[in-house]
Amino acid sequence: AEMLERIVAVVNEEVILLSEFRREVQSSKAQGLEAADAEVLDEMIKRRLLLVQAKKMRIAGDAEPDKSFAADDMIINDYIERRVKAFIHIPLKDMEDYYNDNAGSYGNEKFYEVKGEIEAKLLETKLKDKLQEHIRDLRKDSYVRVQLE
Repeated sequence: AEMLERIVAVVNEEVILLSEFRREVQSSKAQGLEAADAEVLDEMIKRRLLLVQAKKMRIAGDAEPDKSFAADDMIINDYIERRVKAFIHIPLKDMEDYYNDNAGSYGNEKFYEVKGEIEAKLLETKLKDKLQEHIRDLRKDSYVRVQLE
């Protein structure tokens, strides 16, 4: 007998089904990403946690409830912009320090010519760190149960 459907994870009051999980694993492989099953499931859990928080903040794409991944991605990205990225500030001193530490990679370009590029790079790095911290906090305040085996 073959198992057709079962729950592989519970995130608060939502479930992640085996079929959803398998679809996500296939999608990762189709994109050429080599991720372990546990990593794929962890990303699915993170998405659910962020999506629930975004919906609590009343961030929604259209008036019509759209259940597509693209719509969910837009909602999650908007939430990250408002809840995480908006509170990140990169001081000028940090940008100058980065420029001085990596002056060789900028050749003859002056600091103010590459300031925007440096700021974007430092912002991206800080955003990843803050987002991981935010997800850890969300996980602490949530019920997450994994039943992958």
